[in-house]
Amino acid sequence: MSQAWSSVSIRTVILVGSALLTVMATGGLVETEVFTLPTGLKYVLTVAAPLIIFAAALMRRPLHLITALAIIGAPFVGATAQLAGIRVSLLVPLLLAGFAVVAISDPVGGRPGTLRWAGILAFPLLLIPLVNGSGNHQFVASLALALALAWLVSQTASEQRGMKVVFAAFAVQAAAQAAIAIWGSETGRTLNLYSSPGTTQYARDYLYTFAGVTRPSGTFDDPIGLSNGLAIAVPLMVALLLTVRSASARLLLVMAVGLTTVALALTLDRTSWIATVAAVAVALVLLPRAVRRPAIPWLTAGMLAALAAATIVVGSALTGKLASIFDPTGTQGKTQAEVGAAKGEQDRTQYWSIALRDGFLHQPLAGIGIDNMGQLILDHSAGAGAGVRAGTGRFANAASTYLQLIGEGGLLAVALLLTLFYGLICDLRAGVRADPVLGAGLAGAVVALLICWATDVVVYSEPVAACVGALLGAVAAAGRWAPGRAGAKGARTER
Repeated sequence: MSQAWSSVSIRTVILVGSALLTVMATGGLVETEVFTLPTGLKYVLTVAAPLIIFAAALMRRPLHLITALAIIGAPFVGATAQLAGIRVSLLVPLLLAGFAVVAISDPVGGRPGTLRWAGILAFPLLLIPLVNGSGNHQFVASLALALALAWLVSQTASEQRGMKVVFAAFAVQAAAQAAIAIWGSETGRTLNLYSSPGTTQYARDYLYTFAGVTRPSGTFDDPIGLSNGLAIAVPLMVALLLTVRSASARLLLVMAVGLTTVALALTLDRTSWIATVAAVAVALVLLPRAVRRPAIPWLTAGMLAALAAATIVVGSALTGKLASIFDPTGTQGKTQAEVGAAKGEQDRTQYWSIALRDGFLHQPLAGIGIDNMGQLILDHSAGAGAGVRAGTGRFANAASTYLQLIGEGGLLAVALLLTLFYGLICDLRAGVRADPVLGAGLAGAVVALLICWATDVVVYSEPVAACVGALLGAVAAAGRWAPGRAGAKGARTER
C-alpha cells in the first residue's frame, strides 16, 4: 500500500472527520440535508455511511470493503439522495470513495488485460451512433455506471485476495436479491426502501404475473433484470464454494445458492434458466479434473434438490414454462396464460425482424442511432406494439441486446461486439490458466451473460448495467494476474 495512505496524517483526518460526521448524523442533521422526506431508513443510511468510512480507514485494504459494498448495492442504484440540490444515486459516494483510495495507493502492477484495451478501442465506435441517437441519456448513464464499476472492481480484483472478495460480494448480492424476490412473490408487493415498504403491488400484466405466480423483480427494474443478475452470480458462487475451506462458509454458500435458484425459478425467465445451466456446465468443464470429479455428484444433487424445491414453490407455472422451451411460439393445447406467453414470443420474433430489416439493413454502416429502436419498433410492429402505443405496454425494444445494438449502431456495433468478445476470450483464458477454479467461475458467468443478451435488452437499465460492469471488471483483472495466488506477479504490492 502506498506510503501516502499508510501515513498517520491521512488516516487521522479521515478517522476524525468520519467520527464528527457520525455524531452529526446521529443527531439527524445529515438526514435533513441529503433527503427531502426523512424516514427511519434514511436516518440509518446517514449514520451508516460515516461508520463505513471510519471502518475502511482502519482496514489494511480499504478498497475491499468499498468495492464489496458497491457490488452488493449495484441493484439498489435507483435509490437516490439529494446533495446540493442534485439527486445522486447512493452508489456514487461508494464509487468516489473507491477512486480516492486508488488515487493515494500504489498503482496496480503487471500488463493491463486485453479487455481493457478492447474497451478503449471500442469506445470510439459508439460515438457516431450516439450522435445519431435521440434521448439516449439513459443509455449514457448506464454505460458510464458500468464503466465506473468495472474500473473499481478491476482495481480490487487485482489486489491480493481481492478476486475472492469480489466473488463473495456477488454471492451476498444474489442472496439478498433472492430473499427480496421470494418475499415479493409471496406477498405480491414490491420493496419501497424510502417511504412505505411493501405497499406498492406488482402490475398484473404478463411481465409480472404468469399462471397465478407473481414474477418478482427484487430491486431491479423487472423480473428479467433480476433473472439476469442471478444467472451471472450462480457460477461465481459455485466457484467460490469450491475454494473455501471453512465448513460454516460452505454451508452459507450452499444456502445462498439454493435461495438464488428458487428466486431464479420464480422469475419464470426461460433464457436465464438456460444460461444458468450452461454457465455451470462450462465452469465444470474448465475445472481441473481433481476438482471437477468430486464436485459433479454433489452439484448434481444440489441442482436436483433446488429444482424440486422450486417446483414446490412455483408449481405448474414452472413445468409449463419448462415445456414451452421446446416450442416457445406454439399455442396449440396450451392454457390461456401459456397462449399469452406464446404470443409474446411471436412478437419477439417480429421485433427481431424489424431490428434487422428496418434497422440494420436500412442503415448498415452506423445504424439508426442509439435509443431510436423503440420508436422504430412502434412504427413497424402490430399487435403488442399497439398496446405500447396506447400506453398499456412497456418500453419497446428489439428483444435482443445484440440486435438492438446492431440495429442502432450498424457495422460499427458489430465491430464493437467483436472487439468485446476478443477481449473477453483473451482475459478469460489468462484467468483460467492463472487460477483454474475462479477463472472457470468467471468464464461461466460470462457465458450466462452472453446467453441472456440473446433475448433481452435489460443491460440498458442501470441496475443490470452495474452488475455487468462489475463482472467485466473482474474479467479484466483476471487477465492481469493470478487472483488466487498471494505472491502472484502483478498484484498490488504493499509496504
